[in-house]
Amino acid sequence: MIKFRNNEFYLLSVMRSCTVHTVSRSVPRARSPKSGLRSSRFDPMKTDVVMPEMLASVVPPSETFNPSTDSLHAAMRPIIMLAQCFSMLPVCGVNKPDASYLRFTWRSPKILYTAIVILTVFVMSVGNVLRLLTTGINSVKMTTFVFYATAVVTAVMFVRLAMQWPCLALTWEKLEREFTSRHRRISKTTLATRFKIVTTVVMLFALVEHTAAVASAYISAVECAEYRGETDIVGTYFQTQFPQVFTKMSYSLWKGIMVDTINILSTFSWNFVDLFLILISIALTDQFKSLNSRLYSIRGKAMPEWWWAEARNDYNHLATLTRRVDSYISSIVLLSFATDLYFICIQLLFSFNPIRGIVRKIYFCFSFGFLLARTTAVSLYAASVHDESRLPAPILYSVAGSSYNNEVSRFLTQVTTDTISLTGMKFFSVTRSLVLTVAGTIVTYELVLVQFNSVQQVDQANITNACESYPFD
Repeated sequence: MIKFRNNEFYLLSVMRSCTVHTVSRSVPRARSPKSGLRSSRFDPMKTDVVMPEMLASVVPPSETFNPSTDSLHAAMRPIIMLAQCFSMLPVCGVNKPDASYLRFTWRSPKILYTAIVILTVFVMSVGNVLRLLTTGINSVKMTTFVFYATAVVTAVMFVRLAMQWPCLALTWEKLEREFTSRHRRISKTTLATRFKIVTTVVMLFALVEHTAAVASAYISAVECAEYRGETDIVGTYFQTQFPQVFTKMSYSLWKGIMVDTINILSTFSWNFVDLFLILISIALTDQFKSLNSRLYSIRGKAMPEWWWAEARNDYNHLATLTRRVDSYISSIVLLSFATDLYFICIQLLFSFNPIRGIVRKIYFCFSFGFLLARTTAVSLYAASVHDESRLPAPILYSVAGSSYNNEVSRFLTQVTTDTISLTGMKFFSVTRSLVLTVAGTIVTYELVLVQFNSVQQVDQANITNACESYPFD
């Protein structure tokens, strides 16, 4: 029987190589890291004993792996570059051909840009706290505070992720390189193409939602300007949309534009959290699907023990990769579910108030529908990682008695007893059953919110109240 290296030793060796490589990028080297990757296979992935017959793959392998087009790094490149325009994921070397060029450094214009945005959004959050303390608490003011506070926390989390991203991307790329020799591509469209499609759809809907929010707020500003007898509609728009700022300082147009820019950055970060989780879930699921495709291709065939040992080893590496990814993004998963749950409840609460005008009604319905769809998409895509990790079980159960061996038994035990999934900081695992749990939680909290909030709801149909405060975009 072939003995494989310990899985933990493999993980530590990869992480150690990531650390050394990231630090050494600042020192000139004699050769390109890309040439180094081509010249040798990923040693930690190999077995201690390599038998000649193991080189013959049962499933026809994919074409030669090209990190500049086939890797997670290549698929995430345009998404990360888009995110960096909005101060997210400040990692360097994104536009390079492979993950070996990625690095994180505090001495970067991207970090400076991110720090400035975090500081300004934090000031907005402080302004909301002061407004709550001076004018009292209601659902609208509290929602605005939660929105900006979430933007601050999100930005900090993605800075932390940017510090770990070079090592994660390099580890993932090495796994992809090794698996290419055994796993065939199961989709006609590349991972990069699917990422672009999903990103385009999510960002397009987010843009439509934000445009509808601006249109709704502008109509309200026109009504308020008429009510107050003012002629500066743009000024009224900024002052009614951002009272936490312009009740503390005098208004001017450049200040209004700057504050609105901060609001746009915060809105992007709120949408990007869910988009990022969807994309990472797709990438992880894709790896499990490739392995499952290989397993299903030999269904009913008698395979040698070394083949099952190789398949189990691949499954181990994917399990390790999933846990490594989860250790980096579990806090983001928790933040996503917590904020989406809060905003779904609060928008349901707002639906009990009368909504004036067809534009406002369209905006509210579209915004609420988009939020529900986004939350459902995150839940289902993240749950698909767990679903795919369980699919080898039927194949292992169907192995004939004459082919059943110790490796099949160990593989089956791991698949049926090990929980492989993304989590919210280990508080919960993202599975399909979680969707029903979240739905039940929304109903429960909504009943509580209706009870406690009925005494403080203002009539938004009243133009005086409507001019005083508005919900966030």
